[in-house]
Amino acid sequence: MKRKAPKKTKKSNKTKIKLELPKLKLWAAALLIINIPVMLALNFPVQSSAMMTDIFSNLSIDCHVDRNDKPVYAGEFESIQYPGPLQPGELFNVKVLIKNTGNMPWFSAKSGCPGQLPIVYLGTTHDQDRSSQFMAPGIFGDTGWYSNNRIFLNTPRVNPGQNAEFSFIGYAPSAPGIYREYFAPVVEGITWIKDKAEFYTDITIGSPNPDQEVLGFTSQLGQSINLLDPKFFGDKKIHVDLSQQKMQLIVNNQPIITYPVSTGKPSTPTPVGTTKISLKQDVRVTGEVPHYIMPQFMMFRKGGYGIHALPSLANDRGVFWNEALNHIGEARSHGCIRLLPDDALVAYAFADVGTTVEVVR
Repeated sequence: MKRKAPKKTKKSNKTKIKLELPKLKLWAAALLIINIPVMLALNFPVQSSAMMTDIFSNLSIDCHVDRNDKPVYAGEFESIQYPGPLQPGELFNVKVLIKNTGNMPWFSAKSGCPGQLPIVYLGTTHDQDRSSQFMAPGIFGDTGWYSNNRIFLNTPRVNPGQNAEFSFIGYAPSAPGIYREYFAPVVEGITWIKDKAEFYTDITIGSPNPDQEVLGFTSQLGQSINLLDPKFFGDKKIHVDLSQQKMQLIVNNQPIITYPVSTGKPSTPTPVGTTKISLKQDVRVTGEVPHYIMPQFMMFRKGGYGIHALPSLANDRGVFWNEALNHIGEARSHGCIRLLPDDALVAYAFADVGTTVEVVR
């Protein structure tokens, strides 16, 4: 509300504040009375509303930041509180604590501190800066969201060693399922704080009956998705393109995800054609010297041809593994199809004995 400029007076600023504060309290009280029925109807916990915190807090915030020639922004996920199964369209509360393990303070955009300070939000990841599935529409008031991919930091200032609190009100998607979302702190305009600070939350909508086989695969994807999305159910196939050094996981003829691979070099090529997975082993070790160790091994053709994670040797201190890592995207294997470790976990969870493997040139 626009206020008129105060008339000149001999009273001090301190006196003015005392005179105006009761008016502010009356205005806040009236606002609270008006909003309580709406909040209760929407199952809002009134005491946690960011609006109420803004009105009644009278904190003295230290806005000073010491100069640091080597600033370190780091964090560690501490805890999360979120509800059990929800109904489609239901509102819910999430509270997250993340410890500041760097050497710089974090500031909330609501701290009121002036100047170029490290302002921290909770941002969406996997994919980075995507629109959240949980953002509650603005019609529900202050829900803790700054935008569809940023959540306000509740704590005005978080010094190194202290916990930062983020909380938001979410809106349950309309389709039943298990919705996974990834988040991490972000120092706006400076850097993301991932590593130990990144986390995910699984929100169950409705009463789904999880297909454990599908859930085992989708939970390994590392994506913000409905883990029980119907697109993950159906006929599965693995497609490998030797010319592109790419592998696709396909369901009902629709590619779900694509990974880089390393297939056979010209002297030991990967055979083309359509076969099926005939054997799965968590770890396979070749019988011949030098005894290659191959995690997440899936045999797709006689002769020992398999799809597996980067191979290693037991006694070379990781030299061969790192060599294989550098060859991803190139035809350098002995005929097998090599995958990066995380990608191999997904492919291994995706395929069954009998899953079709299609290798083309």
